[in-house]
Amino acid sequence: MATPNSARITTTQWLVIIIASIGFLFDSYELLMTPLVGVPAIAELLQLPANNPQVTLWTGRMLWLSALCGGVFGLLGGWLIDRFGRKRIMAASIFAYSLSPLAAAFSTSLGWFVFFRCTTFIGVCVEFVAAITWLAELFPEKRRKEIVVGVTQAFASLGGLLVTGMNSWIVTHANTLPALALGDLFNGHASWRYTLMTGLLPAIPIALMLPFVPESQIWRQGRQAGTLRRPSFGELFAPRLRRVTIVSTLLSACAYAAAFGALQLTPLRVTPGLPELAEQRKALKPLTDSAKELNEQLVAALPAYRQALTDLPGLVKVTAERARMRVAMRAVKKASENPQSDDTAKADAKKQLGALVQKFSLLDTNLNELTAAQPAAKKAVLEREKILKQLGDNRDLQEPHDGAIKAAGNTMQFYQEMGGLSGRIILAVLLVTALTRRALLRVFLVPGLLVFPLTYLVWYHESIGQMQWGIFACGLFVVAQFSYFGEYLPKVFPLHLRGTGGSFATNVGGRMLGTSAAFLTTNVIAPATGLKLTFDQVALACGLVGTTVFALGFLLTFFLPEPPAEPAEAGH
Repeated sequence: MATPNSARITTTQWLVIIIASIGFLFDSYELLMTPLVGVPAIAELLQLPANNPQVTLWTGRMLWLSALCGGVFGLLGGWLIDRFGRKRIMAASIFAYSLSPLAAAFSTSLGWFVFFRCTTFIGVCVEFVAAITWLAELFPEKRRKEIVVGVTQAFASLGGLLVTGMNSWIVTHANTLPALALGDLFNGHASWRYTLMTGLLPAIPIALMLPFVPESQIWRQGRQAGTLRRPSFGELFAPRLRRVTIVSTLLSACAYAAAFGALQLTPLRVTPGLPELAEQRKALKPLTDSAKELNEQLVAALPAYRQALTDLPGLVKVTAERARMRVAMRAVKKASENPQSDDTAKADAKKQLGALVQKFSLLDTNLNELTAAQPAAKKAVLEREKILKQLGDNRDLQEPHDGAIKAAGNTMQFYQEMGGLSGRIILAVLLVTALTRRALLRVFLVPGLLVFPLTYLVWYHESIGQMQWGIFACGLFVVAQFSYFGEYLPKVFPLHLRGTGGSFATNVGGRMLGTSAAFLTTNVIAPATGLKLTFDQVALACGLVGTTVFALGFLLTFFLPEPPAEPAEAGH
């Protein structure tokens, strides 16, 4: 390792920086898979349409369970970081969040899918604290440490862009990828499964580089000398640490509350209410009402269908094949009717459609033979298929309007991610200035007090363009705080409590308390606004929550302790 006064970064240090950057990048990559894969995965595993209320219900439950598990076990991970070493626990957490999505990709039940999404969140929550603690101790020179911690954390904002691009490519090419070995009921080419499989990517370079990077020298020396005290959660509330523990935990909660109670809700729950999308909302209203009625009919028809599958086990394979065939026929029919296709492509599509119709007629014969002695079973199958076809036709009618709204939401997400990346870069630059840590945090909190109400209470009602730049600024002021705590927390806790203290502030404050703001915004404040349009309700609630937590954060900075001039290595 280089000496504190060395001007050059050694090969080992470069490996450390690369590993940390990969870890931070895939932190957000793994977490932001959820909105991309959650709904299609749950829909397939429950064998229900994506817009069925049960799918929506379980999506919310999965988000709540994964955040809770991440917070609880992330807190335990902080203690393990101090007890067994930074590098070891960081490596274990990266492998945990790399292997969990791969396992989730092969889920054939909702229970296992939710379980592996929870273990993914646990790995991410542990990795973040382990990585920043490791970095802070491997780079003893103050200026270099601050640059490295700030720059590597900036990679976290690239994760959302990377996973979105990867998922878009997979959706386009899923049918050409090798089929996965799954049961008859499941789609071996489902794009959500391939997207989850890409979660394995960070494990490969980490496994290759990890043997060549060191453990924290100061932690290892204290451990070997027997002078390193055992970590204790109770010690976080001892007189000398009580203030920093409570204030940093509350500040972390405020930052996460702004993210989950406002930013994360914007693309899907706020953007559709923008004035330019009024025509699409109007066209979708009768279609969504019809879809709601059809889903109610489907729920009523499911008990008879499930009983039919129980009575005739061979029916599972036949109905699964019929479902795949219907999906293929619908896709080919769309291609044959696409006005942008040339005559040759349309002719090929019509030929494929004819072949599929013939195959489906054979499946009709199979169904008739299998249910000859039980006509009620056949009736249950056909009734379900009829409703599913009607829902499919409904989705086709919604698609052009829904596509415009989703495109606006994706653009909003892009502006938010770019704002977050800009915030991390600005924070990395400001870290090397002479600003006190209180003043540095206020650089982002004070303008946020103005930008949040303007974005959600004013610009939201004006235009998409103004809203996009508003959400860019909100993302900048919120996400910069995440990098701030990554640099601040290792400095204010003693050596034997760095993982424990950092984990308590991040996981209890941020991931357990802060993320609950999403429920507060959508289920408590939004309905209480009394506004007619749901999107307007959520926008107002987002503005209120974001502004409130920024104001609270600003007040808390007056109680925030400054780090000691030299990080205290108490513990030996």
